[in-house]
Formats: sequence, C-alpha cells, structure tokens
Amino acid sequence: MTQNMDDNNKYIKKILLIILLTNIPAILSLPWFFKQSISWILGSLGSCANFYWLAYNLKKSIGLLPTKSRVHSTKGSLARYAVLTVFALAVFFLVKPNIIVFGAGLLSAQIVIYIVEIVGNLRNNKYFRG
Repeated sequence: MTQNMDDNNKYIKKILLIILLTNIPAILSLPWFFKQSISWILGSLGSCANFYWLAYNLKKSIGLLPTKSRVHSTKGSLARYAVLTVFALAVFFLVKPNIIVFGAGLLSAQIVIYIVEIVGNLRNNKYFRG
C-alpha cells in the first residue's frame, strides 16, 4: 500500500511539474503576446489547483467505507467544480483573457496526463524500443 502511495505521489508531482514547466514559454513571451500568455498561465494554474485538489480528495477517500467514500467524493467534486467555476468567471470578468487559450490551459492537466501515458507506453513497447 505504501509503495502505491509513493508511486501516486511521484506521478502527481510529475504531472504538476510538467504543467508548471509549460508556463516558462508563456512567461518569456509575455511582452509580445500578453493576452495569450496570461490566459495560458491563469488556465494552467487553475488546472494545477484542480488536479492537486482531486488527488488530495482521492487520498482522503482511500480506506473509507463505500457509502462514506461516495459522499466524500461527491462533496469534494462539487466543491472543486464550484471553486473552478468562480475562478473562471473571475478571470473572465477581471482579466478578459483569450477564451480559447484559457480553456486549453484549463485542460493542461488532461493533456499532460495523455502525453505522459503515451510516452510511457511507447517506451515499454517492445516494437518501438529502437
């Protein structure tokens, strides 16, 4: 059980690090593409917070009875989505970002998870070891 938790913690840290590393080009391009860069930065930070909160809720649900786990995960999901909605609305009204880039930033956790899994599967594929 401890090994799985350590693996999960490493995976979560890996995903969050990759998301935060995508902000480096956005920060460097702020002078030229301010609206797009700030949209990506805010979206990816929202995605990081959402992903971390999801992982935290999952850790808290492990070991609970099924009914308590269901209630806990439902409350956690509703709270996460409510906070994410308030965050997105606040960004829309205060910053007025590029909506497409902001949405892509909000999806950055899912995009990074897919990329990490594809790369991992290709590395472990006996036909693709090159």
